[in-house]
Amino acid sequence: MAGSLLKTKFYTPRLPPGMVPRPRLVERLNQGWSCKLTLISAPAGFGKTTLLSEWLAGGEHPFTWLALDKGDNDPARFLTYLIAALQKIHPGAGETVRLALESGPYRPGQPPLESLLTELINDLSEIQSPFALVLDDFHVLLEREIHQALTFFIDHQPSCLHMVIASRADPPWPMGRLRAQRQVNELRAADLRFTPDEAASFLNGVMKLGLSAESVTALEERTEGWIAGLQMAALSLQGYTDAADFIKAFTGSHHFIADFLVEEVLTHQPAPIRDFLLNTSILERISAPLCDALLVEQREDHPGTASAEPVVAPAVAPSSSQAILDYLDHASLFLIPLDGERRWYRYHHLFKDLLRSSLEIASPDLPPTLHRKASVWFAAAQLYEEAVFHAFSSGDAILTADVIEQAATHIDIPNKVVILSHWIESLPPDLLSERPLLLVSQAWVRYWMGLRQQVEDPLQKAERALQALKSPAAAEGTKPYPTQNLTPEEEQHITGHIAAVRAHLALTNQDLPRVLEMSNQALELLPPGDEMRTETAVALGGAYWGLGDAAASERTFNLAKVNALQSKLPSGAVPSACYEGMQQVKQGRLKDAMELFQQARRYATSPDGGELPIAGFPNIKIGDLLREWNDLEDAALYIRRGIEQCVQIGQADVLTDAYVMQARLQIAQGNLAEARVSLEKAAAIVQKTQIDPFIQCWLQDGWLRLWLAADDLEAAEAWRQASGLKPGDELSYHYDLNHINLARLDVALGIKEPRGIYPGQALSLLGRLQTAAEKAGWVQELVKILTLKALALSATGSREAAQQELRQALQIARPCGFLRIFLDEGEPLRSLLEDCCSKADPLNLSPGLLDYIHLLLTSFPQKAATIPPHLRKITSQLVEPLSEREMDVLRLLATSLTGTEIAEALYIAPSTVRTHLKNIYGKLDVNRRMDAIQKARDLGLL
Repeated sequence: MAGSLLKTKFYTPRLPPGMVPRPRLVERLNQGWSCKLTLISAPAGFGKTTLLSEWLAGGEHPFTWLALDKGDNDPARFLTYLIAALQKIHPGAGETVRLALESGPYRPGQPPLESLLTELINDLSEIQSPFALVLDDFHVLLEREIHQALTFFIDHQPSCLHMVIASRADPPWPMGRLRAQRQVNELRAADLRFTPDEAASFLNGVMKLGLSAESVTALEERTEGWIAGLQMAALSLQGYTDAADFIKAFTGSHHFIADFLVEEVLTHQPAPIRDFLLNTSILERISAPLCDALLVEQREDHPGTASAEPVVAPAVAPSSSQAILDYLDHASLFLIPLDGERRWYRYHHLFKDLLRSSLEIASPDLPPTLHRKASVWFAAAQLYEEAVFHAFSSGDAILTADVIEQAATHIDIPNKVVILSHWIESLPPDLLSERPLLLVSQAWVRYWMGLRQQVEDPLQKAERALQALKSPAAAEGTKPYPTQNLTPEEEQHITGHIAAVRAHLALTNQDLPRVLEMSNQALELLPPGDEMRTETAVALGGAYWGLGDAAASERTFNLAKVNALQSKLPSGAVPSACYEGMQQVKQGRLKDAMELFQQARRYATSPDGGELPIAGFPNIKIGDLLREWNDLEDAALYIRRGIEQCVQIGQADVLTDAYVMQARLQIAQGNLAEARVSLEKAAAIVQKTQIDPFIQCWLQDGWLRLWLAADDLEAAEAWRQASGLKPGDELSYHYDLNHINLARLDVALGIKEPRGIYPGQALSLLGRLQTAAEKAGWVQELVKILTLKALALSATGSREAAQQELRQALQIARPCGFLRIFLDEGEPLRSLLEDCCSKADPLNLSPGLLDYIHLLLTSFPQKAATIPPHLRKITSQLVEPLSEREMDVLRLLATSLTGTEIAEALYIAPSTVRTHLKNIYGKLDVNRRMDAIQKARDLGLL
């Protein structure tokens, strides 16, 4: 037989011209010399052979190459070619075996291949220097006896030999054992795919297409780095003038791609496998139970025999979906696992395109049926996004409405409101009008997204639909609505939801008695555990906010949070926890609020440990508190991240709030141009919808501070006229005492014109505002009001009275930890602070208050503050006095807490703790923690 060997089977393929070098993969192959085996397993067209040719061309060790074909499934032929390949570099190796094979026709099992391979292994063991045996196209070997023999061979493989296999499928060997022994080096499709840089080198360097970076990226993503796909796309692009349009339309049904995949993949598969591939191509992701649900009828029509251990190419195709998926996975048939357990898969994008196109041509009536089955399966698994996708794809409107209705009662609305809105608004209006539960969901989603002028209409339609379901026609079953016989509990449930939505709508419309009425009605109708009880309590908490009852508002938001948690809806507790924290900020309990915002952030954790979009709400609140504590750097991180998330959730009030928080921060940073952009984004939302009145107040505050910082008094005066606010108006808690904005403008004008009407007008208004803030227990607003009173009195020359008002504000603010509330008032407040300290009797100012004043003075930007002499005397034992926050850090420094734990205890970022520690060490003139603690004790600070 030696004379009849085909010589080209031993030739190493030449490197193609213009090949893209792949040094990262060559290095991976070099690392395999310490293993028995290197396995390169990937579908057709991933460059396996070319990579091996590149590796061997630059290698230091000898090698021999054997290209396999289907004829090599004969054991004698395979072994003959194997020995011939080995003798190319080691003449005489396996000669005894070769002669035995030539002595007569080989019959399977006589003698066993293992005995022949033993002779071969003994011969190879005499070789000292390492060499490689490359077996290309290994997937064509199907004969079980050959695989058993090769398993024996690799178990006893001589140390000089390194076997390299290039295959479209994994060999049916004990790969797990080889992996455990670290005796296999594996490269797979994910490794072989072209990187974006390699794709650019090929498309523009080799093919000279001159594509833009965006076009290269789009094509690389479309082909998923599949080299053959990129080659065929490049050939097709030659002569095209509009590359972008071509890439957008480039799919697996393109004739080059289709021809390749049909010839190289589909035609080699048994009919049942081809049918499986075509029928499951409608799925975006694939699992065995899902495929079983799709194909059960076909299996009943065409029963087969399942293979418990499918080999590379079974003579009879396996019939169970799990067996087929195992086969496809082992065969590397463009099937990509999506998890480590290999429960979920997907097809390569271009392969899926080809399969779908082929299915449409072969069985155009089948896809809708398959989509219906997929939708039912996903809905039963409570995977509603996919269930709705397949329902829409089926073209079955009633099924789609059924699935959306089911989804609406289970979906996480705070994180999925945009997609739920799209689903509902895409339903036929006639069908929607018969479904009261979907109509209520439509109303609630519209409210959430800020489309509040369009909320009442679906609520009224829902009420009419409920009445229609009680009509004789409904009782006789002539309506297509599948849940036409509503139980009393279901009717009560829908009516309770209607009342809950109307409570929120009344809150936006400033009808507080209506809020109380609708909230109480909803709470009477909704059963415990219903998620709308949480939303109802939120509306009720908002009503108490509007009535100026901070304690009742906080309690009600807390009840809403507890209800959500008891209902096993942690993400549903996020808004109520944030509103509860906002009430605590109003009461001056900033640390309590920070703890709540951090809790809310934890409630917004996804199952994989990441953050859900609703985390944007607590993130902006954490950022705004950090801004108040003058930690502007960390505040920016939280607010930036929060805005990205708030855009995803699409809630109008929260997103407007987020942009206003960002503008406050940017003004504090001196970035007025950026602040204007943020406020314009907030204003754009307000122009399109109704938002909560208190957020309107904050937006006006942001604009006013921006104009005053930019000295744009003309714009500020224009706002006064447009707002319609008058000093004698009734004050509104619902608008968050927005007359403070009017007083701020009068104070600013009074500083510029002390003898005008503005200071007196401001003082009169601020007196009324102070009474209102004290009545409500709004400490934050009270500090603002007292500070503005101090500035107004200072403008009139009443410095002593101004100092008294400021001192009262400082005494209230210090235990709360307010900083920016003073710093944002700028130079007039700095001057008044310095004056307050310089004329004060030190005995009447506690050391804590003096530290607080010093912290404020040193925190003002730009020019250095003047520290009064008596304040310098009190702190003369230190290089520089410690601020109150630094004292907080110092006290915890004397415990066993780590830096991270100190940050958690103080509700600040670890980077902020590091900054405080640097300042503490500098002021105490020490370099170590223990020295700082000892020095602080010596000075009586601890």
